[in-house]
Amino acid sequence: MPIHEKSLIRPENLHVQEEKEVDGVDVSGHWSTFIETRVVNDYNEALEDEIGALPGGDYIHRCWQCGSCTNACTVNALNQDFNPRYWIYLIRMGMESELLRDKDI
Repeated sequence: MPIHEKSLIRPENLHVQEEKEVDGVDVSGHWSTFIETRVVNDYNEALEDEIGALPGGDYIHRCWQCGSCTNACTVNALNQDFNPRYWIYLIRMGMESELLRDKDI
């Protein structure tokens, strides 16, 4: 799973069973962690265009998810959760509500 998608898994959607057996095989531990299905249907298809219309926003299409912005960012050195790459991913996917949930926005 790409690193940016890990942030989309909310702790309340994780279900861990201490002891789990599937077809006679013990799958306890990390193998017994299940992610509850989540449906996101409130996409803002115009979000990338809205951001692109802002000053400096026209560069958003240049992001290749390489991580250079995060590695070079001085804020990231102070706050490991500060991740511009994740925000750009959310903008491109039109996930405005998910973007606004982030405490650093």
